[in-house]
Amino acid sequence: MITFRQKFFSEYDAMRSLYVELMKYSDKRMFGIIDSTQLLPILKGNNVVIERFVISTAFGHKDRYRMYLKIGAKAKLPDEVRLPGHVYDKRLFGVRVKLGRKMFADSNNNNNKKKKNGNGGGDNLNISSEFPFDITVPVRELLGDALKYDKAGRSLVLEFNTIQDAIHAINILPFGINYKIYLLDV
Repeated sequence: MITFRQKFFSEYDAMRSLYVELMKYSDKRMFGIIDSTQLLPILKGNNVVIERFVISTAFGHKDRYRMYLKIGAKAKLPDEVRLPGHVYDKRLFGVRVKLGRKMFADSNNNNNKKKKNGNGGGDNLNISSEFPFDITVPVRELLGDALKYDKAGRSLVLEFNTIQDAIHAINILPFGINYKIYLLDV
């Protein structure tokens, strides 16, 4: 019988991973840490609060990272949230075709075999060419997916493939200019 071990990450572990990566790659003054008692005064201004950051796992799939955001009352809200993406070529099929031909072969095959086996010499000239044959398609991959956007409730749930994608998305959130981001310490 096969038994599968499930990876278990607590919410604290995921938020800690996000915080460590943020401090490595971002401006430390842009991020603050608050507790639940400071949440309401912070949300009255032009701020965004990361309420939770969790690692979601599904059987047979790679880990995904979800970020739960609350948007302050003075931050600008778009009608819908869509993160930018990038386009790259995905290789579907790749083959190298090698063509070759022997020229100027000796008419006496037995004599030729003896020469090759004895001292490595011979009267043959080999010509070969290699041709790569690749099939690629352009793929557009979004930075992250907006799973839930509640404009009235001023909340947003985003999902990413990597923590680095989440950090990049934090820097380009569509909530106006000059807002501060806080991490909620539960």
